Amino acid sequence: MRSLHLPVALFAVCASTTPAAVAQRPIVEIKVSGNERLAAAAVIAASGLRPGQVVTRTALDAAAQKLFETGFFTGVNYRYDPKADGGVAGYAVTLQVSEETARTPVELDIPGQETERLWQQLKSADGFVDRHMPNNERASAYYKQAIEAVLRKSGHPDEIITKTEADLSTGKTWVVCRPVHLPKIVAIRFEGNAAIAEDALQAAMAKVAIGQDYTERDFRRMLEFNLQPLYDELGRLTAAFPRVSMASAGDAAVTVTAGIDEGPVWRLGHVAIAGDALPIADLHDAARFAYGAPANWKQFMASVDKMEQVMRRDGYITVSAKPVRSFHESDQVVDATVEVEKGPRFLFGELHIEGLDPSIQQRLAALWKLPSGAPMNELYINEFSRSVLPSLRGKFKTFRSEMHPRTGVHVVDVTLKFR
Repeated sequence: MRSLHLPVALFAVCASTTPAAVAQRPIVEIKVSGNERLAAAAVIAASGLRPGQVVTRTALDAAAQKLFETGFFTGVNYRYDPKADGGVAGYAVTLQVSEETARTPVELDIPGQETERLWQQLKSADGFVDRHMPNNERASAYYKQAIEAVLRKSGHPDEIITKTEADLSTGKTWVVCRPVHLPKIVAIRFEGNAAIAEDALQAAMAKVAIGQDYTERDFRRMLEFNLQPLYDELGRLTAAFPRVSMASAGDAAVTVTAGIDEGPVWRLGHVAIAGDALPIADLHDAARFAYGAPANWKQFMASVDKMEQVMRRDGYITVSAKPVRSFHESDQVVDATVEVEKGPRFLFGELHIEGLDPSIQQRLAALWKLPSGAPMNELYINEFSRSVLPSLRGKFKTFRSEMHPRTGVHVVDVTLKFR
């Protein structure tokens, strides 16, 4: 029995002593070991080896390198053992692989292509291609070539690029595959709208979409960011954009049509406030939610902001409030639970004033009424600034206030900077 280990510099595997030359005999069997997610048949197909092929060191090395260059493996090795088949002396070749375990979601964003159908075509053409891929340059190049090959067969010889995107709030990343050259949006049409007039929808979308590159994914994002808030103000909280299509407008330009399902008007039902040791009554008094009225979500979030202000006045400067909605279709009422994370309570430390004559700075410091050791009333900073700035006209060009939490303690110093 003989085995061959490829050089560590090329294939990230352990090196061993090179064996004698391979006898010129055919491959009678190909096996795979070490694979977990990938099917053995897919690994063999990607290697380029086939039964009946004469075994040579060059061919085996090339097969291993071809597998490594897909980006799906951290290591590739092989071995060959004498085996006879039907009286013919040959070799059983075993491809020994270590799969890349780190994988990233993949999104296809190709105009004119139905995404699910394209995924089916890709999976049928290549057993390696899936909705998750190793996030390395070799795998990106492999996906690029696989997608371009499928598109060429359907008469769309588009050059594809891959790019990594991230959501900073969650830390999640994904890879987007899209054409290098995209058509420009020159016109937008809407279908299904009644509550909001066409001209209002056009005004909201034209400023962000006209003249921009078109992909359905990006256009849907524009709809969500720019039209959803308009419907939210009307209490149409379940408005959706189920259909987006494009039509050629000539010279690499497209007209995009967005179908709108405006949904019903939801009325605001019960609002609960959840969190540890909260002044529930004070928060409700500050919010003054419009119970029973259409659930204008812009107005609702303004009420949530007033709730947060109550906490910020009491030293909870990192407070955050997140509403969770519950829809009741039978009576078209939406209830909400506002989940409040108040965070630690901060105390006021010292006031510093910069950029004015010392006498003026002393006068302003005397007017400051928040004592050291009191809860850090964040809103007081703006209230104080608005009260004193009119008396300082002509003495500064710019003004800003800064809060500086001290390291290791929940104490905040405030600096007023005049320039």
